[in-house]
Amino acid sequence: MARKLQTRPAAQASPVPLSQERAPRSVIEFFGGPRGAHASRPVDVLRSIFSVGWIFLAFAYLAKANCAAGQRGEDGVVNLNWGGNRQYTSFCYNDIVPLYGGRGLDKPGFVYAFSWQEGDLTRYMEYPVLAGMFQGVMGLIARNTYGLVDWAEIPEVGWYFALTALVLSVCWVATLRMVAELAGNRMWDTVLVAASPLVIIHAFTNWDIPSITFAVAALVAVKRGHNVLAGVLIGLGTAFKLWPLFMLGAFLVLAIRNRRWVPFLKMLLATVVAWVAVNAPIALLYPEAWREFYRLNSTRGSEWTTIYAALSRNLPVDIPISAINVFSLASFLALCAAIGVFGLRAARTPRVAEMVYLILVAFLLMNKVWSPQYSLWLLVPAVLALPSWRLILSWGLFDALLWPVLMWHMMGEDNKAIPHEFLDVAILFRDGFIIAIAVLVIRQMLGKGEDKVLRDNGRDLLAGDFAKVKANAL
Repeated sequence: MARKLQTRPAAQASPVPLSQERAPRSVIEFFGGPRGAHASRPVDVLRSIFSVGWIFLAFAYLAKANCAAGQRGEDGVVNLNWGGNRQYTSFCYNDIVPLYGGRGLDKPGFVYAFSWQEGDLTRYMEYPVLAGMFQGVMGLIARNTYGLVDWAEIPEVGWYFALTALVLSVCWVATLRMVAELAGNRMWDTVLVAASPLVIIHAFTNWDIPSITFAVAALVAVKRGHNVLAGVLIGLGTAFKLWPLFMLGAFLVLAIRNRRWVPFLKMLLATVVAWVAVNAPIALLYPEAWREFYRLNSTRGSEWTTIYAALSRNLPVDIPISAINVFSLASFLALCAAIGVFGLRAARTPRVAEMVYLILVAFLLMNKVWSPQYSLWLLVPAVLALPSWRLILSWGLFDALLWPVLMWHMMGEDNKAIPHEFLDVAILFRDGFIIAIAVLVIRQMLGKGEDKVLRDNGRDLLAGDFAKVKANAL
C-alpha cells in the first residue's frame, strides 16, 4: 500500500559561503569591508543586505531630491523650483512631485472625487484603486504635518515627496527581507536586488515598489503553503498595478503540469475576491473615475521607450493607436501561449521565477507603455531565475542609463536635446540585455546551462504546494 506525501521544504541551511561567490564578495566588501569568515550565518547576511539596501535607497533619494527642492518667495512661501529645466538637466524627474498638485493631493477631499478639465474631457485619477488611495493617504499626511518643517526651505510638495520616499523605502527593505527567504541558500543573491542601479534611478520615479512588495509577499505565501493568502496578495498587487496578475500564469502551468488544481483554484478565487473587494466600492461610487485607468490605457499613444515609439521615430508613417492596441494585446497573448506550451513540454519542470520572468518580458516588450521604472518589476524574478551577477548588474546599469538619455532627449531641440537616434540605441541596449537574460533562462530550462538555484537549494522553493507530488511506499 502506498500513499502520496507532499514534499515540504526542509529547514533553511546556512547560505552558500560568500567566498564561493566572487562578485557579491566584491560588492559587500566595497560597502562594508571584509567580514571575517564572510558572514555564513543568515542573520549576518541579512544585516549586510539591509545595509546595502538602505545605502542605495539613500542614493535614490539624492537622485530625485533636486526636483523636490524649493525657493522662498517674497511672500515668505516656499515654492517648488523647477527653474532651468532642472527636472531634465539633473535627471531628477519623477511623477510623485508634479502629481501632488496635478491630482488634487494637495487639497482636502477624496482622491477619486477630484476632477479637472482637459479641453472637452473631464479627467480623473488615472491610477488603479490602491495606488490612488496610497497617494491620497500620503497627501493627507503631508498636508497635516507640513507645519513641522515649513520653517525650512522645503516646499509642501517636497515634504510630500520625502514622506512618500520614506514609506516606499520601508516597503523595499521588507521586500529585500522576503527575497532573501525566497533565495534560500543563495541569500547573497539578494544583494543583486538591493544594489541594482535601477534602485538608484527608479525607486522613487513612481509608485511601483508597493506592487513589487505585494507580488514578492505572494511568492513567500506560496512557499509557505498559504495559497489563499497568496491569492489575496496577488489581488491587492493587481489593484495597485496590473502586472502581479500575470504571475497566475506561472502557477497555472505548474498546476496543469503537476495536476495541482486545488491550490491554483484557491489562489485564483482569492485573487478575484480581493481585487473585487478593493475595486467595487470605487466603481460603484465613482464609476467615471474608476474607468479612467482603462480609458486612458486604451486611448494613449505609445510611450517613449517602447518598440512602437522607436519605430514611429524611424519610419515615415505614424502607427495608429488602434492598431498598436490590437497588435500589443494579440502578440502578448500569443507569447503567453508559447511560454505556457514550452513550460508544459520542457523536460524539467520550470521554476516559478523562470516563468514569471518570461511572462513579464513578453508583456513589457509588446506593451505600448513601458515607463522606464517598469524595469523594476523584472528585477526580483530575474535574480531568482538566473542569478548571474555580472549579467544582472550589467543589465541594471544599462537600463538605468536609459533614463538620463531619455531626459536629455525630452528637453527638445530648442534646448539642445540629443537626437532620437541616441535614445533608440539606448533602448536597443536595454531590450538586448533583457532578451539575453530570457534566452539564458530558456536554455537553463532546457538543461543546456547550469541552474545554480537548483544546485544549491535542491528544489524550487517558490513552488510550494504546486510542486510535483511524489508517491512514497510505506
